[in-house]
Amino acid sequence: MTGNAILDLAISIAGVSLLVLLARLIFGHGGRGIDRAAAAERLSFDEPDFEPIDWLIGEGAALARNDAGELAVVMVHGDGLVTRRLGAASPAPIYRDGALTSPRPDGTAREVHFTLPEDQAAAWLRASA
Repeated sequence: MTGNAILDLAISIAGVSLLVLLARLIFGHGGRGIDRAAAAERLSFDEPDFEPIDWLIGEGAALARNDAGELAVVMVHGDGLVTRRLGAASPAPIYRDGALTSPRPDGTAREVHFTLPEDQAAAWLRASA
């Protein structure tokens, strides 16, 4: 490039910064939220036999329960949504420090947390047991 290491480094950093800025402008900042309608649509597509009767909507995730007490998680992943059905082999959700936590259903998902009162969390835990 120029032969000056400091100037070459500055040009490289400026170029990478410009590319990152351009990517953010084109593709957005991520961190998309989730609402019940989007979660229900994705869940019905991925798990057509799962009919939710109750929902918990959190930041970046939704937890659905059907009348049999089964749970499914819909999570923001990249620019889309993914679902994980929590079967009998999945760890049960736990309530700790004001949050209902659904542990990782498999190696590809993450834990999701829902802030809610203890009595509401207890009702969810009873119904899904």
